[in-house]
Amino acid sequence: MSKEDKLRKAAIAATGDETIFDVAEFNPKGSAGASAAGAAAGSLAGGAATGGDSWGQSFGAAGGMAAGRAMMGMSKDLPPRVCVAVSPEEVYLLGMKAMGYHVDPIAKIHRDRLGVEVHQRVSVRTIVLEDLDTGAKFPLEVKRLNFYHAKAIVGLLLMSEEHHEEEEEEESAEE
Repeated sequence: MSKEDKLRKAAIAATGDETIFDVAEFNPKGSAGASAAGAAAGSLAGGAATGGDSWGQSFGAAGGMAAGRAMMGMSKDLPPRVCVAVSPEEVYLLGMKAMGYHVDPIAKIHRDRLGVEVHQRVSVRTIVLEDLDTGAKFPLEVKRLNFYHAKAIVGLLLMSEEHHEEEEEEESAEE
C-alpha cells in the first residue's frame, strides 16, 4: 500500500467520509524557511563541535532541521504536519502525528464555501485555505518535490464553485 493510500485510509477513518478521493501532506507556512535556518545553524554548530568534520556538519544539519521545523510547529496554530483531504463536497484539514498515519480533525470546509490562494516560490508552493463563512484561514506550504502529488490537490481545491463563479463573471465582463 502506498503512502498516499495509507493517508487516505487514515483520513477516511478520522472523518467517516468514504468519498475522500485525494490527500496530501502539507506544513504550516514558513516551515521550509525554519527548517533551512535550523539546518544551517546545526551544520555550523556540528562542524565546530567536531573540528570541521563532515559527519559533525551532517548530524548537526539534520538535528538543526528537525529543531527548526519543531520550533515552527510549536509557534503556529497548526501542527507541524497537516493532511489536506478532498471529497466532492468537503475539504478536511487533519493534524498528523509525528510518526505514522494517525490523523486528528482540525477543520472541515464545504467546497462551495472554500477560498483558495496559491503562491509559487522557488522550492515551495504556498496555499491559504479560507472558510468564507467564518473567515478562518489556514496558511500551508508544500515542497515542490514530495511523496504526494500536492500539485494535483491544489488544482482540485481551485475547482470549488466560488472559483467557477469568478471565472464566469470575468468571461462575461470581457464580452
